[in-house]
Amino acid sequence: MSLAGRNQVLGHVCRQYAHLQRPTTPFFSQIARQDWRGWWHNDKSRSFATSITSQAPPRALIVGGGPAGCTTAYFLAKARFDVTVSERSTRPPYGQGIDITNQAVDVVKRMDIFDKVKANTTGETGFALLDDEGKQIGSLLGFNVAQYEDVDQHGVFSPTNELEIMRGTLNKMLADAAKEKHAKFRYGCTISDLKQYADRVDAVLSDRQQVEPYSVVIGADGVGSLVRKLVFPGELLENAYNPTNTYAAYFSMSVKEEDKRSYSRLQQGGRGRALWLRPVDRQGARQTGYFITTTPTSTELEKLDTNGELATREQQQSSLGALHADMRGIKDLVVRGMFECDDWHFTRLAQIKLPAWHVGRCALVGDAAYCPTPLTGQGTSMALIGSYILAGELAANPTNPQAAFAAYKRMFDPYVNKEGKIPFGGRAHNIFVPESRLALSIVRQLYRAFSYGYGSSLLKLASAQNKAEDMYKLPMYPI
Repeated sequence: MSLAGRNQVLGHVCRQYAHLQRPTTPFFSQIARQDWRGWWHNDKSRSFATSITSQAPPRALIVGGGPAGCTTAYFLAKARFDVTVSERSTRPPYGQGIDITNQAVDVVKRMDIFDKVKANTTGETGFALLDDEGKQIGSLLGFNVAQYEDVDQHGVFSPTNELEIMRGTLNKMLADAAKEKHAKFRYGCTISDLKQYADRVDAVLSDRQQVEPYSVVIGADGVGSLVRKLVFPGELLENAYNPTNTYAAYFSMSVKEEDKRSYSRLQQGGRGRALWLRPVDRQGARQTGYFITTTPTSTELEKLDTNGELATREQQQSSLGALHADMRGIKDLVVRGMFECDDWHFTRLAQIKLPAWHVGRCALVGDAAYCPTPLTGQGTSMALIGSYILAGELAANPTNPQAAFAAYKRMFDPYVNKEGKIPFGGRAHNIFVPESRLALSIVRQLYRAFSYGYGSSLLKLASAQNKAEDMYKLPMYPI
């Protein structure tokens, strides 16, 4: 599983503030929608479903069993493709809370798992900023999305503005839905080799080490995508990996009765450091702990980065403990959870930007193609929407995957370019993880005034306005 794809650290907060400075735009234009309607009303084009069933179904290999891979598998299997998902992990997926927003909610509805997702949201009820002693400076409380039938009608400022769910929980639902459509999953297995031909792709998977022919191969294997490395030429990869100067560690932890909270708590420590606690369940008995650090240059943190020079878990935890040693407040609680946790992830946040998302019969989806970083809060939603469009275009044109892949990028690229931008000109981390004490003091004063004034009302108004500007629907592929 991709580490960066699971690091939704500050995006929930950043996304809401970002909406105040830029409107969300649809990922397909009115012209594109008209073009698609013209295609759909063409009887010859509408016959693709029967053409698939009248011959051997196309074989699709999806590398990566995260949200992007499982969603792509579901819709391709529903379109009668013979789908195999290769997932290198054999453990149940962990991960922190992730958002499902905007058109991604519609994707979940079209998979018929919306009610399950809503019933399993974290129930996170808001956000509180803490001072150096761990006391609340102010809070913006939201609502429990599970109480509402239509999440789109109840936007307020909260990390659970639409659907907030633990990544592992969502991933299991997506995988189960794909399996019900007869997608096959091979765990403990990854891609070893790929060779493309005019009519097929020969793949070698690590569990069998033999050549297997596929019609298409989809790389849904995250920021460090092996499919991308095997298939894409050097000139396309030259500027693909764009690291930020922000590092994040996260893990699950149990807390005592007195430490239970139904809302998230962020404590900034200056010098580019912050601690964050977010509820995993609606009782707040289990929480996700975060260490967030940002610095222009840090050789030590670069060495700890799991996407760079590998370090052991013990080295990472020891260094983070020392880096935050002078903090008070919730520090001891978070540090204790760090050393007791079963799941542990540490990485440098990075964006993936590519001029093309496919080469021949191989294409990328989700973080492998367009990771926006958790600072945008859009990673999971972009993965779900992109997977749906990719599968829809392939189902519409199964005999010409290159044309389908080109249409997928043409349709979705405007959305990625807009929603994939890090808020505040790429400096969102400086607001939420300030470096100087002066900047920290300013942020706290602004937040105090905002939370005790009309902050919630203003943010709710902005959210409602943003939704009014975003009343665009996904294309209705017949899958």
